[in-house]
Amino acid sequence: MLDCLDLAPPPPAVRSPGRDSAAVVEHGQSLAMFVGAPSEMAGVEDVARRAGFAAVRVVDAASAEVMLSHRPADLIVLDGGQIDFGACRRLASLRVGSVLVVTGTDDEVDRVLALELGADDCVSPSCGDRELAARMRALARRAPRPADGSHVLRFLDFRLDLLKLDLRRLDGGRVPLSRSELELLHLFLSNTGRVLSPDDIRAACKGEQWLNSRNVAVRVSRLRRRLRAESGQDPIRTVHAQGYIFDTPVVPA
Repeated sequence: MLDCLDLAPPPPAVRSPGRDSAAVVEHGQSLAMFVGAPSEMAGVEDVARRAGFAAVRVVDAASAEVMLSHRPADLIVLDGGQIDFGACRRLASLRVGSVLVVTGTDDEVDRVLALELGADDCVSPSCGDRELAARMRALARRAPRPADGSHVLRFLDFRLDLLKLDLRRLDGGRVPLSRSELELLHLFLSNTGRVLSPDDIRAACKGEQWLNSRNVAVRVSRLRRRLRAESGQDPIRTVHAQGYIFDTPVVPA
């Protein structure tokens, strides 16, 4: 699957204490988590390191869930030959990193199933190193997470737990938002001060509810109404002919 290409200077060394490996991540460096046996994922890990990622490896989905509860990853890479599709669904639902499935065959059915179950992208053994590295970097750019890695963010009179996707007022009261509204809020908080076009939002969010720009506008409007009703303020501003911007300060809680 993997042809040898010099994609980028190698990142810092990865230390491997005990059963799983732990990465030393430099400031600004993307973190990739690999889920599966090392013998099967070694070539893919090598591509990621050459593409500038720090790499951490865990042997199964349960270990990945535990580690992700403490620290999000920019990219979660699953070995489709070892990890069942139920694990793919669970890890994708955490929304703490983009999920890439590497299948063991060129069977289209496996790729389609992985995508239907929540994977952000899926590649087959015929994928070359350059394409694989480009896909990894693109997925990491779209991963909705704060730059400092904090799991709980504060804005206006709210706290959002990124791991649980749970929004609460500062007094502890829960703000009832739909799953799609929480994903949209997560995306805005991860891109404060940046204009997000409808296409940007559709690319980052999954599901039929994001199929067109009209659907995006409806969901942005609903989120704005809910936040305004709870706080009396609207942190989202419409930028004519461009999209939307979240221009309210966001800090770790």
